[in-house]
Amino acid sequence: MVNAIRNPATLAVIDYTPRAVLVDPNDGTAIDAFTSFNFELLPDLPPELHNGRFRMPRSMSVSITPIALVHAGATLTPALLAHEQVHYDVGFVIARQLAREFNVIDSGTDPGLRARIAELIELHFHTRARLIQTRYDRESNHGLNPHFQRIWSHNMRNCVANPHASQIGGWML
Repeated sequence: MVNAIRNPATLAVIDYTPRAVLVDPNDGTAIDAFTSFNFELLPDLPPELHNGRFRMPRSMSVSITPIALVHAGATLTPALLAHEQVHYDVGFVIARQLAREFNVIDSGTDPGLRARIAELIELHFHTRARLIQTRYDRESNHGLNPHFQRIWSHNMRNCVANPHASQIGGWML
């Protein structure tokens, strides 16, 4: 069964790389920290042939690792780290959704399966992740609006706790 993994599960100050200049790629504003994620399909195996249909190898994982940057001189406070953790968790919950979809897709041809895999990666990791991340920062004002930060943090905790969750706060993963 294809699954999702992340390393680390919880971000710490040591995970952040200092940058002299740090701007939000969505709105161009100066920010103290930026967190996103890399993803990788591990191990890199060819599709399996099962009953005449190509499918994802069942021994694969969708692996998430952090992209964590901090503005040089900024302090990664507990509140800022908590805000950034939600950004990272978006990658993990999307990876879980993608893994569930990888477990059910198949195709009559290897190129057909690979095309479907690419479509799902584009949909989840690029389109949906960008929409969720942008909305999260807009509503929470990059973590400075405590009311919306609490709502997003609560929704994310519930989403992470439910391995079958397919949305966060109404946003499809």
